[in-house]
Amino acid sequence: MRKSLFILLSVLMVSAIAAPTKKSARAWLSVMSEAVKTLNYEGVFIYIHGKKIESMKIIHQADARGERERLLSLNGAAREIIRDNSSLTCILPDNKAVVVEKSRPRKYIPEALLKINHKLEVHYKLAVIGNDRVAGKPVKVIAIIPRDKFRYGHRIWIDKKTGMLLRSDVVNEKGVAVEQFMFTHINIMKKINDASLKPAISGKDFTWYRPKNNSKSAIAKHRERQWKVTGMPAGFKQKMYAEHALPTSRMPVDHFVLTDGLSSVSVYVEKTMDTRKLLKGTTSMGAVNAFGRVVQGYQVTVMGEVPMATVILIGRSVKPINK
Repeated sequence: MRKSLFILLSVLMVSAIAAPTKKSARAWLSVMSEAVKTLNYEGVFIYIHGKKIESMKIIHQADARGERERLLSLNGAAREIIRDNSSLTCILPDNKAVVVEKSRPRKYIPEALLKINHKLEVHYKLAVIGNDRVAGKPVKVIAIIPRDKFRYGHRIWIDKKTGMLLRSDVVNEKGVAVEQFMFTHINIMKKINDASLKPAISGKDFTWYRPKNNSKSAIAKHRERQWKVTGMPAGFKQKMYAEHALPTSRMPVDHFVLTDGLSSVSVYVEKTMDTRKLLKGTTSMGAVNAFGRVVQGYQVTVMGEVPMATVILIGRSVKPINK
């Protein structure tokens, strides 16, 4: 019964997409959100971030069991990724290693783009800006335009027939694309066989790395908060706070995540151990900007896919509590 209901909903969704009605920008984004998660497809895309260009093959299956997908790197180091609702498995043949961890949001498609709601329009303007072609398919182009200097914009190319996201650009305050994702080839399919999602390499003789319960981290989460963020752009709210251990630090690290629903910023505070490795001032790589300063013997680092003005504003507002 559940499977039949899923098929019926999928058919109705595709029918609605195909209907020749004039859609608003928000309607197109809503259709895209469903298409990315519920369509079966396989294709090849490129992902450009910083000076790095990745080419990946993707096979995506969606049915009553949920989403599952397989990604294979086509350039650089060999890599194969299997993702489902609960876990993410990364096979690294060159290192003879397999890393298994809890499933996390897609890297190549910003998860926030799949959750657009009316509240975002307070800080972003949504607009249909034209028509284009991507991977040989007619598309509608949508712009997500920030209303201030503290967030990036986005341009989205959506397949007119299926509603599938075929390209997305992260656009900085100068209108320049600082991160890009684009399909060069894609086939929408009625069904994806389970065999297509099995890795080409079993990893039988590889070293397997699985997440371990970190008692140090678990204890840290219950400690009294030591730091606070006192200033952030309008619309940003604290989504998460934890004090935990990181592989790169011997001391507990305070970690904040701030978001306006589309853009996110991470704040890290850790006791300084090696002054040679401190970040003081700004740095950037592609769409990611970072700002660092030292406060009372602690390194404060703020980073995210936001303009430099945002990480500086937040970074300068991080203060110790009762110190």
